[in-house]
Amino acid sequence: MKNLHFKEYFKNYLFDLEDFITIYENHLHVFNYQKLNKLSDTEIIIRQKSKVIMIEGTNLKIKQMTKQELLILGSILKVEFKYE
Repeated sequence: MKNLHFKEYFKNYLFDLEDFITIYENHLHVFNYQKLNKLSDTEIIIRQKSKVIMIEGTNLKIKQMTKQELLILGSILKVEFKYE
C-alpha cells in the first residue's frame, strides 16, 4: 500500500465529493454547480445535482465564475438547502 502524506490524503478526500460548498465569513465557494437560477444583490439560488442552495444577504455578487465553481461575496445572512 502506498503511503500518503496527510495533506494529500485530505485533499483527495475533499475532492472526491460530487458537489460541495464552503462558507467563510464574507464569501461562499460552490463547487460543481449545475445552474444559477436567480441572481440579485439580496438573493442567489444555485442548483447542484442533489440540491438547491438558497443564499440570502446584502450586497451579494459573484466574484468569480467558471463552468464548475462560483465564488460569492457579500454579507451572507442565511444559507438554506433543499434536497431533492
